[in-house]
Amino acid sequence: MLEEKRKYMDCRQLSNLLIKVSGIVIIVFAVTAIPGHINSFLYQGQDTLAKFAMWVIFPLIAPIIVGLLMWSFPGTITNRIFDKNVESSESNRVAEEIERIAVTILGLILLFFALSDLAFNFTYIYFTNKENATVITSFRISPEDWGHIVGTIVGIVFALTILLKSKGVILLIKRLRA
Repeated sequence: MLEEKRKYMDCRQLSNLLIKVSGIVIIVFAVTAIPGHINSFLYQGQDTLAKFAMWVIFPLIAPIIVGLLMWSFPGTITNRIFDKNVESSESNRVAEEIERIAVTILGLILLFFALSDLAFNFTYIYFTNKENATVITSFRISPEDWGHIVGTIVGIVFALTILLKSKGVILLIKRLRA
């Protein structure tokens, strides 16, 4: 009788995966904060490039860079945590499956944010038009609101693509790494 060998993810692979997922989450939160920063910039009546950089670019560039570094170089951080002489005893198949699960969860998070943004946009437009019904006789959507709606729909499509095609996303990531 052959003994079945169980394979588990070792600490290094789990650490790499957690660092990568954390990097993606940081990037997602920074990117989803961009419209709020731009809106604050416009609301304050700022009009110079220096003020735009101060209100929008600088607060968001650091988290995006940190997230990209965490995604691109998880092994560097892991090597500082673990002893380099310890060999990995786990196959890559289990790590890829967990990575696929993490990407699927990321797709769910993105879908949640996009759907809640869409609900907010439509509610905002509805109540804005309702309040201005005495002044404006037709239903209107500002170019800014159209931009928010289109951006949110693109976010929904992106989230559904990640969610439904997580295996393909993992294969794409593997090809980009090579």
